[in-house]
Amino acid sequence: MLQLFGRPFGHSLRGTSPKSVKTSTVDWKPLKGVQGNLATLEHQAKASKFRGFIFGLMIGMPIISFGLGCWQVQRLNWKVEVIARSENALAQPPIEELPANLDPSVIPEFEYRRFKVKGEFDYSQEMFLGPRMRNGILGYLVVTPFKRSSGGKPILVERGWINKDKVIPSTREKGYLSHLALPQGEIEIEALFRVMPTKSSLQFEHKDGSRLFNVHDVPVMAAQAGALPIYCQMIYDLRDHVEWRKDSKSTSGSSWMSWLSKPQSGNKKDDAHFIADMADDDLTLEYQEFEFVNEGVPIAAYPKIKLTNNHLQYLITWFGLSIASAGLLGYTFLKKGSHLSAEKVLEAKRKDMGRRF
Repeated sequence: MLQLFGRPFGHSLRGTSPKSVKTSTVDWKPLKGVQGNLATLEHQAKASKFRGFIFGLMIGMPIISFGLGCWQVQRLNWKVEVIARSENALAQPPIEELPANLDPSVIPEFEYRRFKVKGEFDYSQEMFLGPRMRNGILGYLVVTPFKRSSGGKPILVERGWINKDKVIPSTREKGYLSHLALPQGEIEIEALFRVMPTKSSLQFEHKDGSRLFNVHDVPVMAAQAGALPIYCQMIYDLRDHVEWRKDSKSTSGSSWMSWLSKPQSGNKKDDAHFIADMADDDLTLEYQEFEFVNEGVPIAAYPKIKLTNNHLQYLITWFGLSIASAGLLGYTFLKKGSHLSAEKVLEAKRKDMGRRF
């Protein structure tokens, strides 16, 4: 019989009971590791923060967009009131005489209000705004200080658009329309008050002393010309102003209007006035725009309201976004609630199975 440490091997096996053998279970316990690597954990942490941020936006979007929609309602009412006030001012008859002392701070209340004023243009301080294109032709807007006969500081008057070749005053001194291009002495003009937008910091700065401006910078233009910061625009008019003629020889020329103005009998000045007065009812007695362009006569702007009103579109957009985001938020809550309900059912089943087994 085999010996194991001095004892028979069979005897040692027979003398040991199977129930008395204890096997260590340390090596048999499963190791519970964390699923995924470190990069995956970091990604999940970031994704959790991102989902929280998105969820916060979903909660705040309906409130913010609804507030912006209410703000657009106020803006819509304000813009409608401004347009109605401007249209009413434009429809009013022109003010026959301006006071000598004008307050620039009250001009916004009179925007688009027409007026008549007597005085003369100061061509030594003439300024140009642009360049501006008109019918494919390059030109500039002419802004000239107007000295009022009633006294007070001059006001800035935008006479209209002229061809770039007629910027120099000497090119407008001659011709059959010189009395319209460069009227001399005291005349009466009709214009309307305008409130021009303030120059932003992103636009070009004006070079001191230069007559050329890129944008409407009324304070700088007024300071350079020694005028009030009051901006006015003359009204589109192609008629002949015979009262601006200071030389009777200027009525003679090569244009068809000059030919019509030639007296066949009677006083030549009376015939010219008759034709000018008839131009109100007969547009064929007006000059053509190409004549104004060739002779350097400024073409004034049409008297119309230049205000846009897009607040109704903005209102619909913000309220629509508020409704859509509120619906999406409600759907998210319902979906999350149903998911939680399913988890509760599974948890209840697990507990029930644990009690049974």
